[in-house]
Amino acid sequence: MAGLQAAISSEFLKNFIPETIFLVEGDNAVPAPLAPEPAEAQEAKAVEVEATSPATIAAPVPANQVVHELPKIPKKEAAPLPQKYKISGQNQKGVVILVTIPDAEFTQLPQLQFLQKILSAIGLKPADVAYVNNVSGELALFEELQRELPVNYIISFASRIETALPHEKFTLYNPITVGKVPVVFSQALSMLEHNVEHKKLLWSALQKTFNL
Repeated sequence: MAGLQAAISSEFLKNFIPETIFLVEGDNAVPAPLAPEPAEAQEAKAVEVEATSPATIAAPVPANQVVHELPKIPKKEAAPLPQKYKISGQNQKGVVILVTIPDAEFTQLPQLQFLQKILSAIGLKPADVAYVNNVSGELALFEELQRELPVNYIISFASRIETALPHEKFTLYNPITVGKVPVVFSQALSMLEHNVEHKKLLWSALQKTFNL
């Protein structure tokens, strides 16, 4: 033990104990007596024990004493999720006209003569289709559209679609089948109306899709 103590340098001990310490061989370390607690601390402990004792907790409330309950916090109802699609039309033949346009334009689609001429050319009446506006601006999911309404055909005017189903690459005026649903992508109606070349490309794609 003496050899171990000699190996500990005085400089090392100074890092932990600033006072000068004298080691006397044979002395045993005696724990320092605990200082008595102040009277205030003893009284506080006595009050704490009394407050938490079983007799105190189980004490009945006098009949004439009013018990004040904590006010209940009203539950907040979750805000409804924003609507992703707006749908109109009778959709008697399951033909979805998909667009991403301002609401004011969408409400006028059934009266848009240019669109009605396109539908008439492929043998469809206004009651045969559903007008779907992707108001969220996000990708329209094919599976979501199927949950929203019957889908036998999709004609998309500048509104992108995504799906987990296998399919060929989506390109303009190239009919693609997703599951059993033919999908035709076109430029926006506002652009088509004044572009003869794109009208011809759309007409060719619709002929293939509807076997005209």
